[in-house]
Amino acid sequence: MSRVTIKDIARKLNVSATTVSNALNGKPGVGKSARKKIQDLAREMGYQPNYFAKGLVSRQSYAIGLVITNITDPFYPELALGVQEKAGEWGYSTMLFNTNHKQESQETIIRMLGAKGVDGVILSTVRQDDPAIDLLDEMEMPYVLVNRMILNPRKAGHIDSVTLDNYSGSHQAATHLCRLGHTRIAVIAGDMGASTAIIRTSGAMDAFKEWGVSIPDNWFVDCGYTKDRAFNAVRKILTRSAHRPTAILAQDDNMALGVREAAYAADLRIPEDLALVGFNDISFASLIGIELTTIRQDQHHMGMTCAEILISKLQNPKRRGLCNNVLIQTDLVIRKSCGFYLNGYP
Repeated sequence: MSRVTIKDIARKLNVSATTVSNALNGKPGVGKSARKKIQDLAREMGYQPNYFAKGLVSRQSYAIGLVITNITDPFYPELALGVQEKAGEWGYSTMLFNTNHKQESQETIIRMLGAKGVDGVILSTVRQDDPAIDLLDEMEMPYVLVNRMILNPRKAGHIDSVTLDNYSGSHQAATHLCRLGHTRIAVIAGDMGASTAIIRTSGAMDAFKEWGVSIPDNWFVDCGYTKDRAFNAVRKILTRSAHRPTAILAQDDNMALGVREAAYAADLRIPEDLALVGFNDISFASLIGIELTTIRQDQHHMGMTCAEILISKLQNPKRRGLCNNVLIQTDLVIRKSCGFYLNGYP
């Protein structure tokens, strides 16, 4: 069977090939009803764009890069799926790379993506004063930051980003533990070089201050968003502290799972002996037996949003001078791990 072309669709509808091309590529000059009619017929006829040919004309690869820290972290698959889904709608393929939490790997990956000719990059690994930003600017590579952002206002003013309202979410989580009566609370922090951990720490500490709760220095541990480091840190806290904490706030659910394992290794029950709150609401959080109280964010939506911002700029270079900073709101999801359903609570 021969490949269906734009000209085939145009002949069927008795319109010009230019009109069909504009309708299928989201360009102006085509009415809403006409655009839908063209798109429906293209789908019915099994039309598939020839991106190789388009790339030769436009000098685009129709590929974008997505750089994450580690695909084994349950936070990232939904984010990657959202990016891939939205990119696919626009006819772009997605190249996924892991840095494994190594900044030098990030620079190597960015240079590799440039060499492979990708049209743009989505970066979820950026840290403060990150040389990757200067490298991307030097390469004149369009990019969007997702999940993390640059806090320096002199740099942030020209950088597109899609992030969570980390301050509000962490403030909610800390306030919830204080309302339950906890005053001995440990914080298992993420990477304190990343905006997520910096802002989540600020939100939690402000809430603790409002409730008159003080966090001992050795009960605040940077665990770099890794489950193993969270496990080891909590084991030390539970065995070395004269008075162990009654609650732990973990700055992501992956680390919360490490906290959970450390608690059980110390023969403590959750939530009877140790209340636990996480952040992100990954797929494991709601499983029976885990039932983690956490802050919900929609990683899939974040991925789709950042891909849409990037690709819209690739499709319309005039938009590249505009800066998009999207802040996504959070929700506190109360489950059994915090003890809310014990001691007379409904």
